[in-house]
Amino acid sequence: EFVWKTRNAKPTKVSTIFNDIMLPQMQVRCKKCARKMFITRSLLGIEKYQRMSTVTERMLGMLGVLSTFRVSEKILGMFGLGRNRMKIWRCVQKVGAEINLGLDPDELPAGEADGTGIPIQGIRKRGRELKVFVQKKVAGGVRVAGLDIGRYNGGWDRLFRPLIQNLRIFKRFLIVTDGDTNILKPLKNVNVFVQRCLWHIPHQLKHFLWMDGVQRKSEDWKQIMGRIFDISASRPYMEHDEIQAVVAQKKERLDNLISFCKERGYRACASYLHNARADMFTSLEKRLHGTSTSLAERVMRTVNLRINVGKWTRAGALNAMKLRLAHYYNGWTP
Repeated sequence: EFVWKTRNAKPTKVSTIFNDIMLPQMQVRCKKCARKMFITRSLLGIEKYQRMSTVTERMLGMLGVLSTFRVSEKILGMFGLGRNRMKIWRCVQKVGAEINLGLDPDELPAGEADGTGIPIQGIRKRGRELKVFVQKKVAGGVRVAGLDIGRYNGGWDRLFRPLIQNLRIFKRFLIVTDGDTNILKPLKNVNVFVQRCLWHIPHQLKHFLWMDGVQRKSEDWKQIMGRIFDISASRPYMEHDEIQAVVAQKKERLDNLISFCKERGYRACASYLHNARADMFTSLEKRLHGTSTSLAERVMRTVNLRINVGKWTRAGALNAMKLRLAHYYNGWTP
C-alpha cells in the first residue's frame, strides 16, 4: 500500500539516550490517501520536527528529578553522553507537564491533604506552599491524587477543582487534615468526613505550649504531652462493640486535659485542643477505613529531598514534583 517517496534519503540528527546519531529519513507515501510518513521517525517514536524520542525525554526527565541537574549532567558525562543540564531541565518540564494525577475509584475512599513550604525564586525563605492530596491504597501506602503550588492561606480550590466529580463517585470519603480549615472550603458540596491527623496534634501542641510560656520538659510540659500522646494513640484493629466505649473514654480524658490547661492558665493550648476535639475521632466513630496517622508526611520528605536544592519557579517546581511523586507513589516509569 506504500510507495517510496525518496530513494536517496537525507540524513538527520536524532538524539538518543546514548548519544546523537545520524539516520536517513526514509519517506514513503500511501497509495490510498497520499499521506507521507517517515519510517525512521515512526519506528523510533519521534514526532515531526523533533530530534528526541519520547522514551529518551522520559529517561532524562526521570534522571533530573532523582538527582540534581548538575549531578545528572555529571553522571551522563561519565558515560560519554553529551547532555547539558538545561537539556535535562527541559525534559523534566515537558514530561512533568504531561503527567495527569487523579483519584482511583478502585482504591480506598480515604485521603490526606497537607502542605509544605518550598523555595521559590524572588521570595525570601519558603515563600510558597506545595499542596499535596494523597489517596490511600487497598494494598497499603498512598498514591498522589492532586498537586498544586500557592500561597499558605488558601489555594486549595485549584487542587480540588478537577477532583470534585471523582469524589462524588464515592458514597463517603474520609479526608485527614492537619487542621487547616482552608482545605475544606472547596469541598462544601461533597460528602466528605473530616479527621484531624493524630500525628499532627501532639506535634502542633508543642508550639502552643511555647506560646503559653510553658518551659520545655518542665513538669507541666511533660504531663500535657504525655496525656495528649495517650489520647491520640489508638489500636489499628478494634471490634465494633468496643469502639463506642473507647471513643467515650478518650473524649473524657481530652476534656479533663482541656480543663487542666484552663486551670493552669494555658489559654492557647486549651483553645487548640477544644477546636480539634470535634474531628479527632471521626475515623473510629464512622467505622471508616484506615488510621489517621499522617502518611502524607512521608510524601513531604520525598519532596524535600529534591526541592530543597536551589530555588525554583512555580511551574518548574510543580512539574518536577509531579514527575518525582508520580514515580515514587503512582508507579510511573519511563
